[in-house]
Amino acid sequence: MATILGVWLKLGPPNFACAQPKSGSNSVTQKCTRSTGPCNALDEKMEYYGRGNKDGRLELNEYQPDWEFEHRYLGAFHELKPDEEGRVKMRQLNHKLRNKDLGLPEHIRDDMLRRADMNHDGYLDFHEFLRLIELVDSHAHLDRFHKAVALASYVVVPESERPQFVESELRHYNCCPPPLFMILISLTELALSLYTHFTLEGGMTMAGGVDRNGPLIYSPFRRKEAWRLLTYMLIHAGWTHLIVNLAVQFILGIPLELVHKYWRVAIVYLLGVVAGSLGTSVTDPKIFIVGASGGVYALIAAHLASIVINWKEMEYNWIRLVFWILLVGADVGVAVYYKHFYDGPNPPLVGYTAHFCGAVCGFLMGVVCLRNLHKLKWEQILWWICLAVTILLFAFAVFWNIFWPGFPPQKV
Repeated sequence: MATILGVWLKLGPPNFACAQPKSGSNSVTQKCTRSTGPCNALDEKMEYYGRGNKDGRLELNEYQPDWEFEHRYLGAFHELKPDEEGRVKMRQLNHKLRNKDLGLPEHIRDDMLRRADMNHDGYLDFHEFLRLIELVDSHAHLDRFHKAVALASYVVVPESERPQFVESELRHYNCCPPPLFMILISLTELALSLYTHFTLEGGMTMAGGVDRNGPLIYSPFRRKEAWRLLTYMLIHAGWTHLIVNLAVQFILGIPLELVHKYWRVAIVYLLGVVAGSLGTSVTDPKIFIVGASGGVYALIAAHLASIVINWKEMEYNWIRLVFWILLVGADVGVAVYYKHFYDGPNPPLVGYTAHFCGAVCGFLMGVVCLRNLHKLKWEQILWWICLAVTILLFAFAVFWNIFWPGFPPQKV
């Protein structure tokens, strides 16, 4: 850092045609026009590291080369045998890239051949070499830990937003705090299911095993116990119900938490749970509710909205869409079967309205809470619309629960 600061303090006229930093400032302001060579070169050099913002000012944090990244690929560049000026002739690059073992992935080599000479001067210098690697592989400069985080995050980050996400979030990410919300919720649900299995007569089965008199289940006969609007998510109607919800929470919830931070995902998830119970109390007031499906469907809806909005940029868009539609269809289909067609003993008196209400809430709150790396004007308008609709729907459901006289008689 001392070396970087020393170089930084030397920046100024005449070498960079820029003014010295103002007193108390960490920036150098350009005096030159955009056509001035040295300032353009400096601005472009910052772009090689993904830090140039072209605002006419050079910030200290922009002038911090990634020494580890440079060192990792310096040997590969030297294998190309650059000339005394540190440049490689383009007519020699094709042969050298294809015939030397540079330790570069094949997809990087192929794309470098197509995009190597960015300034069309017939040469490739070291900074162009690094920039090419980052253009082809946006997380090439990350270590193994950050690459793993990046790959997990790419489940929910569109391809066009990945370079910005890697630069703004992952470069300094240290997993503090780690994505604990989904993990803790999932472990709690699993622990309570095991407790139910070993304490309930007959235990839990693949499609049943619920203690309707328990303190956590949402019961239409105990609506005054308001905590049940949320805690029903911890109890599940059988192992199948639990496994599906846990799978979605790990496959989708943890990547969402890595990208959007735990508190944003927690808001979407928990409000989806409450929306599921409130919505069911309005449309099906005599139904018990168990399971985290309201929260799970909130996460799915938030992600599906992202897939549709970023359709062209999202990798494997059709596969993603079909996968989630099949999963949702199977889950809802099972719920509909047990409610309308199952005629066996001990039919599970649970509703599926929570799935729909959780999904609606997830879409609305996903727009409101989840991070948007590229904010457009129409999206700001949509943000206010979604917030207003969410408040109105929750207010309606609460007032309905307070004043509608048709609910079953209460036991408390």
